[in-house]
Amino acid sequence: MARKSSRGRQKISIKWIENGDKCSVSFSKRKSGVLKKVSELSTMCGIDMALILFFESDKAFSYGNPTLNAILNCFLGVDSQIVFDSASLKIIEEQHISIIQEMEGKRMNDEEMLKLELQRRKTLSLEMINHALGKWWEYPIEKMSLLQIQIRNASMEDLKMVFEEQ
Repeated sequence: MARKSSRGRQKISIKWIENGDKCSVSFSKRKSGVLKKVSELSTMCGIDMALILFFESDKAFSYGNPTLNAILNCFLGVDSQIVFDSASLKIIEEQHISIIQEMEGKRMNDEEMLKLELQRRKTLSLEMINHALGKWWEYPIEKMSLLQIQIRNASMEDLKMVFEEQ
């Protein structure tokens, strides 16, 4: 019986996933692992902890120990032991909404900056490649054909003649 050989468990490089489908699959596979690690860390260290994951489709996934609201109230400086009247609760809720909107604005701004930087990186990479191709003396010999090597040799001979004349 022939056994199917596999490559086994391998280390992958951590980098931005351009393909949307692959990104969704990777997120789905890794989300539960991240939530499990956060839960384990919270349990082992006895700490209050919150994690919120936002995916591209504006879906939010969260974990909170003891609860997400308790952690957010602590983070925002609201004492959960105090009993508020309805007017105070409305003010606090409006503050929460404004803080969340501000954080969402920053997140969207950061996403736009990331997109611009990725576009800039692509442009710079293409410029570097095009620039390197113009410098025939820097192009690696391993990537050249026989004809290109012969042309390079002739160009170097011409250059040598120019230097000798000088």
